[in-house]
Amino acid sequence: MPARADFDPTEIPALLPHIIMYGVAPEGGGYTVRLVGEEVVRFVGRNAAGGPAGATMPPRAAEMLIQILDTVTAERAPKFRAGKAHWHPDKNYRDFEACFLPLSADGETVNIVLGGISFPRADD
Repeated sequence: MPARADFDPTEIPALLPHIIMYGVAPEGGGYTVRLVGEEVVRFVGRNAAGGPAGATMPPRAAEMLIQILDTVTAERAPKFRAGKAHWHPDKNYRDFEACFLPLSADGETVNIVLGGISFPRADD
């Protein structure tokens, strides 16, 4: 697995607005939103950085997000999702595509999940 240090944000400026980064607490201690790109903030309507993953989502959507993060962390492999934005009550008709990538400082244990999410253009 790559480490966070392996990514240079200046090399992917067009992707930065679509990024969401989760810190992984040791030994199943949960996930913290570390960074949210401006396009994600615009779509969701708030910046969840600093809070627990899923805290600003409806309960079922938060549960599904935690399942995805748990799977990425346990399997140490990327996961992809696509569908309707059911996790946003006002925009649940909108399409999205997302990927979740494991990062590891030591090559063994996932300490960051790097997500990317896109929303096909539509009038919001």
